[in-house]
Amino acid sequence: MKNFECAPFVHLHVHSAYSLLEGADTEEALVRAAARRGMPALALTDTNALHGAVPFYRAARAAKVKPILGAEITEGGGPPHPPRQVRSLAVLLARDMEGYTNLCRVITARQLENDFSLPEALGQHGGGLFVLSGRREAAESLLPVVPDGSLFVELVHRGGGEGAREVRLLAEWAKSRGLPVVAANDVHFADPPGHRTHRILTAVRTLRTVGTLPPEWTAHPGAWLQPPARMAHLFRGLPEALENAVRIAEACNVELEMGRVRFPCFGLPEGETPFSVLWKAASEGLQRLYRPLTRSVVDRLQHELRVIDLLGFAPYFLVVWDIARYAAREGIPMVGRGSAANSLVCYALGITSVDPMRYGLYFERFLNPERTDCPDIDLDFPWNRREQILQYVYQRYGNENVAMIATFVRFRGRSIVREVGKALGVPVEVINRLARKIPHFTDISELETARRTLPECRNLPLEEEPYRTIIREGMRIEGFPRHLSVHCGGIVVSPRPITDRIPLQRAAGGLVITQMDMYPVEDLGLVKIDLLGQRALAVVSDTLEAVERHYGEQVDFRAVRAEEDPAALELVKKGETIGCFYVESPGMRNLLRRLGVSSFEMLTAASSIIRPGVSDSGMMKTFIERHCGREPVRYLHPLMEDILGETFGVMIYQEDVIKVAHRVAGMSLGEADSLRRCMSKKRNWEAMGKHREQFIQGAVARGVEPAVAGEIWRQ
Repeated sequence: MKNFECAPFVHLHVHSAYSLLEGADTEEALVRAAARRGMPALALTDTNALHGAVPFYRAARAAKVKPILGAEITEGGGPPHPPRQVRSLAVLLARDMEGYTNLCRVITARQLENDFSLPEALGQHGGGLFVLSGRREAAESLLPVVPDGSLFVELVHRGGGEGAREVRLLAEWAKSRGLPVVAANDVHFADPPGHRTHRILTAVRTLRTVGTLPPEWTAHPGAWLQPPARMAHLFRGLPEALENAVRIAEACNVELEMGRVRFPCFGLPEGETPFSVLWKAASEGLQRLYRPLTRSVVDRLQHELRVIDLLGFAPYFLVVWDIARYAAREGIPMVGRGSAANSLVCYALGITSVDPMRYGLYFERFLNPERTDCPDIDLDFPWNRREQILQYVYQRYGNENVAMIATFVRFRGRSIVREVGKALGVPVEVINRLARKIPHFTDISELETARRTLPECRNLPLEEEPYRTIIREGMRIEGFPRHLSVHCGGIVVSPRPITDRIPLQRAAGGLVITQMDMYPVEDLGLVKIDLLGQRALAVVSDTLEAVERHYGEQVDFRAVRAEEDPAALELVKKGETIGCFYVESPGMRNLLRRLGVSSFEMLTAASSIIRPGVSDSGMMKTFIERHCGREPVRYLHPLMEDILGETFGVMIYQEDVIKVAHRVAGMSLGEADSLRRCMSKKRNWEAMGKHREQFIQGAVARGVEPAVAGEIWRQ
């Protein structure tokens, strides 16, 4: 070990921003720092959590740094409280998938049990874990339950003579107990300047100001991702501690299985498969809905079922169908919305109520062979009966297999100004002078642009103190997780206990939620279903009950066809839609009156052109002018008239993108949907460039002039 300066070193105790209000850097920033310093591996050990495990795992793999998944476990039940240093019990590191599963279970116990005991938890779930403890009493209590060779005494050198003395005394005690030692550093930030950000975050967490924080409440200034040479120097008298850090890293080999969907167990009749049950249920539904049953409808159903079977998604449809059937049995109004309305299978199963054949909706907008991620079906229920639906799902699929999904509330413009300002001791009235002028959903990094482009932001005092300091410090935590909350509708349903892959914890209201938000949940292959509560449906439900109570008449919610009721259409035409979900805003009601909307098709168009993408591009104005006859309808190419005839030559639907890319440029429906998805979410400009090249080349090959192809692409 004399030349350890030239050998790799591994940090086994690292907190990221996902260690809420403790880590002062993102997991990506920590991984980049480790890669720059030549570290072959890095362990993420957030406090009682695996919040950032999946993003960290992906970032580390991309940077060719070996990811080690772990967590720091603290005393007691519930969330950690300051001072955090004296409450740490141990760092747990997963050796393999058994260890990862046990790590999830220990963290869940720590979060949910008021009488949590780490020795008891490890006695039940200690397999596949390394345990690192820097506290003598904690290490003593763990000796009887941790397998031989898995318990290490963690040595954290805080620098200086006092730090060296602490390390030496702890190492001597470890030797007397026959325990191996390991060199570590309680890392909270990638580089030394991050210490100030860590102090600000700690002040936010503890409702203090930076100037009044006791030193023991924060990490020491040396808690940064120090390079191997520096760690070798600090532990030059304990080469075995350095060697053990590398050996532990080499022994940790967790391989997360990403992308393979694990569907809930539906409970099949003997001799049946998920697909056979789905095929029968959809076929029966089709016979009820279409009389006579035409060849085109049957062909469409068979096409959709083939795609669903090819992708292996039949179990998912059965679970959603099961929930829809329960709602129907209980008389709970339900609406399936989103791109699921493009599916004839969903319509046949009663999940949606829109006939995709009647309205020419493309199934590929919902699902196609080139889209391998699980489809997304949103189900709306009356807000006052959603709890009944949730309870059914828990009982049907098992409490241990179902949980609400978390979402991270993140630091953004106004919240950054308020939180950082308070942490720095700025008076509230001074903070409010800036915070109230920042538009909602505007990030700190966008303030200069907002000042140049928005009249209400022209006088933002960005260069004045204390605002300049607040903004400078706030830029470092923009987008950081502030706290965990509950997703508005997402629920995860697993075939096995969720804690096999994801730890659980309680949200502020006591609800048990996943420690990861929807994206890592889906990455790990767990199925997410959106069960949303809607007040408008509660009004409908109350109305149906009132009709039955006063008139003795039962009205079937699913049989109501408001789009065929002249009186209902007249109200829409007048813009009298207050209380109607999605079409009740002042802008929407004004648009309904301007267009004189008198059909379901035109109502659908109106609800689409008012969206930011269409309205901001000027195409909403074009649509209105053409609809009202004040502007002639023009088509860039004859094919466009057939595709966009009903929308006056304007692309207003996401389906229009698919149709144009398919018909004009010859892209497959799967490729066309890939283009649509690339446009509709946060844009991937590299992918957009590839799609553009494919579109232009395809259109020109089909006889479209290059200039015309370019203009179609622009639109």
